[in-house]
Amino acid sequence: MAELNTSADIHVFTALGKDFVFVTDPLLINDMLVDRRGDFEKGVFYDRVRRLAGNGVVLANGDEHRRQRDYLDRFFKREHVVGLSELMIGVVRDELARWDSTLDIDAALHRMTFKILAATMFGADIDHAGFDRIHEWLGTVLEAIMFRTVMPNWYLRIPTARNRLHDNAMDQLRAAITAAMDSPGAADPDRLDLISVMRTVRGADGKPLTADEMADQIVAVTMAGAETAATALSWLTVELAGNPTMQEGLRAELAGVRDRGIEYGPDLTETPLLKQVLSELLRCRQPILVISRRTNRDTTLRGVTLPGGTEVMYSPWAMHRDRTHFPAGAAFEPETFGANGCPVTKGSYTPFGLGPRHCVGEQYAWQMMWIVVAEVLAEVRIESAAAQHPKGRPLATIIPGTVDATVRRLPTTVGETS
Repeated sequence: MAELNTSADIHVFTALGKDFVFVTDPLLINDMLVDRRGDFEKGVFYDRVRRLAGNGVVLANGDEHRRQRDYLDRFFKREHVVGLSELMIGVVRDELARWDSTLDIDAALHRMTFKILAATMFGADIDHAGFDRIHEWLGTVLEAIMFRTVMPNWYLRIPTARNRLHDNAMDQLRAAITAAMDSPGAADPDRLDLISVMRTVRGADGKPLTADEMADQIVAVTMAGAETAATALSWLTVELAGNPTMQEGLRAELAGVRDRGIEYGPDLTETPLLKQVLSELLRCRQPILVISRRTNRDTTLRGVTLPGGTEVMYSPWAMHRDRTHFPAGAAFEPETFGANGCPVTKGSYTPFGLGPRHCVGEQYAWQMMWIVVAEVLAEVRIESAAAQHPKGRPLATIIPGTVDATVRRLPTTVGETS
């Protein structure tokens, strides 16, 4: 994919009897996602995860997507996200108290982000057994999504050992997530968690959402929100372990903000270094390998005719590492995003997508990442972090695999409560 980004703006090819288009020009990506968004819907990549996530917001199209965004926006508005800070902080501190001096920090961060999602969105608590069930099936599901994206429909209907494994993994993961979110204490009526919001929603027929519709949303939001955030944060620990100066700079900035009583928020205006580091993290270590769209009618891209039903793909990961737009390429360089941001061509930097399918949870993600980084660095120094796959393993997300880490507890400041 990285090589495709350097050779042509549009690639048209056939794979396993199906026509695909791969787009590498950021202006064309912007055209597809923003200017002519009505010509495109979610594509084959999302079809292949429908068994797991049903028709939740990540997969829905057209009027159904707009209906779901309307009620999700009530949860993800800025003032509500800021109000979730104490819950997020509580989860992070509880999890940090369980960290040993040596650990798989990728697994620890996945557990942490899943528990944050459970507490803030669903009013539930994921115990270790519940998380272990989720984590057990997650890797297989990520592999299944990527494998199934490039395989034809007819092959997926054959009960091969791999197809049976993938079907079972998706069913098991969906069951584990929905069971965790339906644990005692879920949907606290005194808090505007997502389940409570969904219980107020009525369709055109006046009926409430069904249990399956709510499960679709739970799984879709959990997969989109927790997996990508945890993977990105795992990569950040690798970068921080390899750059102690950057780690200490972040720790000092975040301690200063805490001393001034600045509350956590999604805009990061009070933490310019953190904003630079996280922006670069989502460039250099962008977790999403490929995004797919499908033409819902005949259209053209820069003179290339695309019949209705054509699968169109682009790679945020490859685009973010294209030296035409980002001279640092694959290197992690926070200076890429200076005090005034990083002026780039429209469509070249899309960590949360563009247009009406722009990630509904972007502000939530920034808020959660600030809290996780700040609380972790206040508690421990990351002395080493070695990824099982240093260059990343390309599944549905670009994963580091196991990250064997060594952390050292920092001394408690005099007068500070534990």
